[in-house]
Amino acid sequence: RASTTPAAPGFGCVRPGRAGLKRHEACSLDEGTLFHQDMVNKAQSQGSLRLVSNTQDEQRIQPQKQVDPEVGASAQRANDQRGAAKCTLSIGVVCLLLSIQSILYVGAASYYLSLSRRSEASKCLACFHEADAIMRAENQRLRQENARLKLTIQQKIGEGRQHPYKMITGSYGHDLPEMYGNIKEKTIWAFWHDPEKCPSSKNCELPPLIQLCVETQRYNRGSFDHRLVHYDEVSKFVSWMELPFHFKELAPPQQKDALMNALLARYGGVAMDISTVLLRPIDDYWDEMVEKGATFRGYMYRLNGQPWRHAEVTVVWFLMSRREGIFSTAVRNQVIGMGDRADTKMYHHWYLALGDQTLLPILSMFNYTLPKCFLDPTIRTEHGDFPDQNPNWCPEREQPFWFNGLTGPPRTDTKILLRDPRDGPQLPFLFSGIIASHVDDNTDRWKGQLFQPGSPMHGMNCSTAKTCWDNVFWRRFTAPAAPGEAKLLSFIKLFHHGSEFDGKTREGILADKMTFFYRWLKLSGLPHVD
Repeated sequence: RASTTPAAPGFGCVRPGRAGLKRHEACSLDEGTLFHQDMVNKAQSQGSLRLVSNTQDEQRIQPQKQVDPEVGASAQRANDQRGAAKCTLSIGVVCLLLSIQSILYVGAASYYLSLSRRSEASKCLACFHEADAIMRAENQRLRQENARLKLTIQQKIGEGRQHPYKMITGSYGHDLPEMYGNIKEKTIWAFWHDPEKCPSSKNCELPPLIQLCVETQRYNRGSFDHRLVHYDEVSKFVSWMELPFHFKELAPPQQKDALMNALLARYGGVAMDISTVLLRPIDDYWDEMVEKGATFRGYMYRLNGQPWRHAEVTVVWFLMSRREGIFSTAVRNQVIGMGDRADTKMYHHWYLALGDQTLLPILSMFNYTLPKCFLDPTIRTEHGDFPDQNPNWCPEREQPFWFNGLTGPPRTDTKILLRDPRDGPQLPFLFSGIIASHVDDNTDRWKGQLFQPGSPMHGMNCSTAKTCWDNVFWRRFTAPAAPGEAKLLSFIKLFHHGSEFDGKTREGILADKMTFFYRWLKLSGLPHVD
């Protein structure tokens, strides 16, 4: 008889067409299998049934025959081995199916991703082609522009080689400035250029204080004409060949100095800084120069024997000259001195390059005894209060020392008139910002150190605003002129463009009737100042 021991849970795996019933691990645990296992267990417990398979591999129940126990046990062991192999085979099939499914899934995912990437790649490739087309078009445009610029440069170079004069002046030559021959010699010249507020003669707004100074100059011009030249009018009066080649790139102070040299060379007259208050006409200044046969009148430091602590000799804020005089040499020297440079750093004193540094070497040809800047002890470098307290900055160093008699005695074909500005229009207290102070103020303003030798206040009896007005300004203004000479003080030079009134309107400046500046305007006779 077959063993009556209950089978293990699960459906036993039996080869089709073979007899025998075995117990082993279940191949499947689904509900149908468990139900079928119940049927088998019941048959085994009755000991009368066995499982067989028909040709369609379907299971049916038949009566169990009697068999020898040993044969049955051997058959059972063989059955177990075959069942285990069948179960292993079934698990392998399932695993194979799962692997195939995974492969199919991965393949499908890869295929999808490849399609997606192909789409993105196609888009990226299209973008690349578009960018490439743009770059090629831009490259072609740049090549064409480069060719055009090369042609233009070649044409300019060719034109410059053939017409260098035209390159600078805009003229082929033999042309005179528009105003040459139409300006009388007695003309007061001024220049003002501010790129923002005064770029041209048709678009110019002067600061209120500067405007008031100009009004005094025009009101007291006497027998002179007055011309305020603007940047856009330069070529009407002088040729560009008379100015540094890079005149347009210079700072306004250096532009002013270069232009004044050229204007005085062609027309003569007076170069007057625009920040000058003209208190009365200066016809007597011109008359004295002409009567004495001089061609130049100006101011020079140290002529009165007093030291001056700056590396400066000739002032440029007032220059009076006959036409075609010493300034023709100044024009030549400034063009050669500047050359192709666009700044004045090659000069010993860059700020005064086209003024004092150009004029003093010319003036020294006519008088070898003029005081020497580099011998002034107050500009020794150990003082160090100002950058130009350096004898190496002195203007004598710009040309050979003519005063050493290198070429012979001084020239006598031209006469010049010189005075020290500190005896006349340069008031010592104007460097300390006093024009907004009241003329009756008795407050002490200056300490002893400000009266050191070489300083503007040196030797002055002036410690308050009131004493400066009474003892310095008023005394010079009212002093009678020496026989055959002009008055000591007929105009006042304001330094730093009167910065004490920066930001004030015209009305604000004129509102305070006790200031130095207002009193000067009143002395000038301006009709709107009461």
